[in-house]
Amino acid sequence: MEIHSKVTTTEGAQALVERKTPDSYLLELDVRVRVPQAAQTLDQLAAADRWIGALLPGLRDELPVAKVSDFYHGLYQLKVDAVNRTLGRLDQIVSRHNFFDCNTILELQNPQTNRKALLIQSDMDVNADGSDADRVSDVEGSTANFQPFTSYRWFKRTSKASQFIPEREQKLKQLQSEYDAKATPPERKKVLKDQMDQLLRDLNDLKKYSFLVAKADPFIVLPGFMFRQPNEPFQPRLGDCVVVIYQGKLYPALLGDVGPSYKIGEASLRICNQLDPRSTAYNRPSSDLNITYIVFPDSAEDPPGPPDLQKLHARCSALLKEIGGYGGELWNWEDILSKPSPEPTPSASPFTTASPQESATP
Repeated sequence: MEIHSKVTTTEGAQALVERKTPDSYLLELDVRVRVPQAAQTLDQLAAADRWIGALLPGLRDELPVAKVSDFYHGLYQLKVDAVNRTLGRLDQIVSRHNFFDCNTILELQNPQTNRKALLIQSDMDVNADGSDADRVSDVEGSTANFQPFTSYRWFKRTSKASQFIPEREQKLKQLQSEYDAKATPPERKKVLKDQMDQLLRDLNDLKKYSFLVAKADPFIVLPGFMFRQPNEPFQPRLGDCVVVIYQGKLYPALLGDVGPSYKIGEASLRICNQLDPRSTAYNRPSSDLNITYIVFPDSAEDPPGPPDLQKLHARCSALLKEIGGYGGELWNWEDILSKPSPEPTPSASPFTTASPQESATP
C-alpha cells in the first residue's frame, strides 16, 4: 500500500494527565481503495491477453450480451470486508497484489447451444496440495501450508495407506496425553479438544478418500463463496471442466479445490510448471492478470474419481465448441502417474568405446 503520513504536535497538559487521556496519542487511519471496474469488451480483455479473440472466436457474438457476474461484485465486497477486519493489524492487511487480482468475471452464454461459461481473468498462484496413496505412494509434503487434501475427492479404491497418517496419529497421541494430564488447565483442554477433533477428521478423510495430486493433476482453485450460491445459474461445482488460457495456448483442467473467499487465481503445480518450469510452491508462474480461466458450470461428471486426462481433453474440446469454437492448440496432458517406471539402462563398460551414433549412459 502507498502510505502518506505525518505527525502533528500540540502543547498539552502534564504527562501525568495526558497519559490517561485517550486522544492525547492518536492515530487516525483512513484507507482509500478504488474498487476496479470489470473488463467487458473484447478490447479490454485483449489488453490483458492479446490472443484471446483469436483463441475464442465466439466472444465477438457473446460479449455484447454478456453480464458482469455477481461473483465479481461479491469477490470485491469480500476483499473490502477483509481490509476492514485487518485494520488493527496492518501487517496482515490484504496486499495490493491480492486486492487487485481479478480483472473480470463474465457470464457467457452461447445463443445457439445455450452453453453457459464463466470467463475469469486473473493471475495465477500455485497450489501444491493433495495426495492419493492409490496412485502415488510418495508425495512431497514439506512445503509451508501443505495439506494432503483437496476439496475434490473420491472413495479410495485400494487398501494402500496414506503416508500422512502416521504423523497425525502420533500427534493425536501427544495431544491426548497432554489433555489427560491432571495439571492441564481447563482453557488449555478446550484448545486441545479442538485440535484433536480436527486431527480425527483429517485421519478419517485420509483413510476414506483419495484426492487430486497437485504435481500430477491439472486443476484450478476458486474462492469458497462461489460454491455457496444455490440459486445462481452460473454456480460452479467441484469437478467442473475448465480451460486455462495463457500466451496463445489452451490447457484442459478440473475445478479441484476451494480457496479463501477474498482471493482468486490459483492452479495446481502441474499447470504452473507447464506455464513456467521455474514455478514452485513459492514462485508463481504469472503475477500479471494475463491468465484466462473458462469455467463450464454443470459439466462435472458423477461419480468423482481420479482424472482421466484423455477424456478431460475430449470433454473440454467439446465444451469449447459449444461456446463458439477455439483456435490454436488444446494441450494434451500426459498421465505421469500411470506411466510405468523405465527399466534401468546398464552403464557402458569402461573398456568399451561408444560408437559415434550412440552415447554411453552416465
